[in-house]
Amino acid sequence: MSATRIHINPNILIWAIERVGKTVDEYIEENPKFQYWLDGSKLPTFKNVEQFAHKFYVPLGYMFLDNPPEETCPIPFFRSIDDKAHNINVYDTIKEMQERQEWLSDYLKKSGFDKVGYVGTFTPHDKIQSVCDRIREILNLPYNWAFGYNQIDSALKHITGRIEDCGTIVSFNSVVGFNNTRPLPVKDCRGFALIDDYAPFIFVNSKDAKVAQMFTLIHEFAHVLTGYSAGVGEAETESLSETERFCDKVAANFLVPDLLLKEEWDSGLGENYEVLSKKFKVSRFVIARRAMELGFISNARYFYCIKKWKNEALQDVAKSASGGNFYLSAIKKSSRTFLAHVNNALNRDMLLHMDAYRLTGLKGDTFHKILNSSSFV
Repeated sequence: MSATRIHINPNILIWAIERVGKTVDEYIEENPKFQYWLDGSKLPTFKNVEQFAHKFYVPLGYMFLDNPPEETCPIPFFRSIDDKAHNINVYDTIKEMQERQEWLSDYLKKSGFDKVGYVGTFTPHDKIQSVCDRIREILNLPYNWAFGYNQIDSALKHITGRIEDCGTIVSFNSVVGFNNTRPLPVKDCRGFALIDDYAPFIFVNSKDAKVAQMFTLIHEFAHVLTGYSAGVGEAETESLSETERFCDKVAANFLVPDLLLKEEWDSGLGENYEVLSKKFKVSRFVIARRAMELGFISNARYFYCIKKWKNEALQDVAKSASGGNFYLSAIKKSSRTFLAHVNNALNRDMLLHMDAYRLTGLKGDTFHKILNSSSFV
């Protein structure tokens, strides 16, 4: 018996292809028989439709709609590329983080947790220094905390732990979930923040340079303090919103405090940007910007340095996680704190195992091995 053929609205097929950044012509060149689906000369089977939906990350039910659904980014996203170039991988990552946040927020409320007290306590009209002082107070960090670490990895791990200890979930990843075929380009997404009174979330692109990850982490934490969900990719300053520019200034001032930079500058380091970058755990660009703001160098000197460095090969790009410790990588992707809450909910019979696996993106055996590993403890 021949398989039943199904008519799918051609507009749905075209939408599914274009939403991942491909063109219909490109897809037909790779799959000539697709033209038959479009013109109706030979319709797909249900199995064909199922495989097509899976290939293009489309919920199966969408394939049977009369018209394509309207998909808009759930949060403001700032990047230099055309916003119409919808990156489905970034979109799906935000939706995945939102699902985790919704569950965790509900779980924490039911469990009697208090709201995270610092969420939304500042506005972009407040003084930058006041926000920086509050961040140091929340995280219990001195001005020169970064000087205690020789390596950026150690500093990043330390401050991430402090942020998570005070109630904000931090996830580092460079792909959708654990799918290495779905990368998140840095140009499209450096990071984002999702605001919630009980479970604020920060996402940082782990493919970015480590010093850039540090800056993004504090930038997004500033978002949490302003109570404003948003994301950013590679973007020019003039294209950013008032809040984005404010969070940039907070991150720069927190990581490179005025007095501390002056002390180091006057101690003889001056324009030794490489040494200053390693001490403060930020890029040369941030050091130069702060030096210009404090009057240590002229505007002309600053722009000369920026132009010179931009023409150099990109350095300090984060290496792929492949080949490393899978357990550690999985914990960073999911967040150690989030995994702990999921595990606690399981132990209290407030979450089904199948829902735990779905929320974390981990299969049953892997999920339990991670929780029982020395890396998690």
